[in-house]
Amino acid sequence: MRLFIPAALALLAVPVQAQFWSEIANPKVEVTLVHPPGLGLKVERLAFAPSRDLNSRELADALTADLVQSRQVEVVDRGHLDAILKEQELGANGYVEPATIAKLGKLLGPSVLVIVNVNRSELSRNQSSKEERSTDPKTKQETIRHKRTSITSLDFSATVQVVDLSTGRVFGAQRLEDAPSLANTSYDGFPAFPRDSDVRRLAFDGAKLKVLRMLLSWSEVRKLTFFDDDTFGMAKAHQRLRSGDVRGALDLALDGLDQAKRDPGQKPKYYPRVQYNVGIIHFALGHYEEALPYLRTALDMQSDASIFQTALRECREAIDLQEALRRAESRSEPASRPEPKPVAQPVSTKAGPEERLQKLQELYKRGLLDKKEYDAKKAEILKEL
Repeated sequence: MRLFIPAALALLAVPVQAQFWSEIANPKVEVTLVHPPGLGLKVERLAFAPSRDLNSRELADALTADLVQSRQVEVVDRGHLDAILKEQELGANGYVEPATIAKLGKLLGPSVLVIVNVNRSELSRNQSSKEERSTDPKTKQETIRHKRTSITSLDFSATVQVVDLSTGRVFGAQRLEDAPSLANTSYDGFPAFPRDSDVRRLAFDGAKLKVLRMLLSWSEVRKLTFFDDDTFGMAKAHQRLRSGDVRGALDLALDGLDQAKRDPGQKPKYYPRVQYNVGIIHFALGHYEEALPYLRTALDMQSDASIFQTALRECREAIDLQEALRRAESRSEPASRPEPKPVAQPVSTKAGPEERLQKLQELYKRGLLDKKEYDAKKAEILKEL
């Protein structure tokens, strides 16, 4: 598709200050970028290995709750897994041997095993005092105050491994390190220390986010400028966007673009803007490929515009992420290994016709013969009768 570019605008330049004010004065539109799972593949079913300590179990339980809520993956019930381990005498101490993995793969079917271990979770507390001096501007009298601080910190370290139960291959592994802290301050003696549970929650929330992004696709919202000038209906298109009618806004923006092609007498700045707005609305709709030529045309018309540069870069990133997501879904593992189909045994010619008919019916009922094969063989036996 060849897009409209007035020749007089090819070298259009806008001072940096004007571009800055354009970003400040114009509204923003939210666009969504969808990231593929960090593993690079789509996990459809998983189980958490038994936890070797309370901290590891707490993190695994928090992850389980979020994964179930996401509805993106099937999570094997912890009680079911524990029952299998106990029945098969595979152990439940948080250490999974290769033989255990192989046996679990046969029992659970195509799944991945997530092994979460919190290796270190050590709390510490300390206090500090700082002298603050200030001078009253009227009396010139100096005041000294002591700012006292109580800090609770956590030294946190964990590891997560994702293992294919079909092959025992490690899909991915990640080390999670964090050192969160919270502080309370007071000018009247030392305050109470922040609660241990609040600091621990910071560490666990950070670890949980990293693991979830490793296993699931996730979305990120970014804000891009939208021009709401009265010229070429851009303000009306923005009003539609604000009301939530994105497709209606696209229709108005395309009408405005047609007007721009017929009316070359407006200020030069409006022509790239109307191209850009069409691209941004496509972007907001998730039509990244459709948005790209409009955003590129706007930048061709005004090559130094940082707003256009940013939007084009974001759109290209969205296209790359979309392709990565497709690849992850196509590589969905572990692949379901179809059960080998039983081979239909030939009907013995030594048996009598009645016995062969009975065996033939059994094979047909079990799905080992289709209707055509069943009818043909049945006809052969009936001829003998």
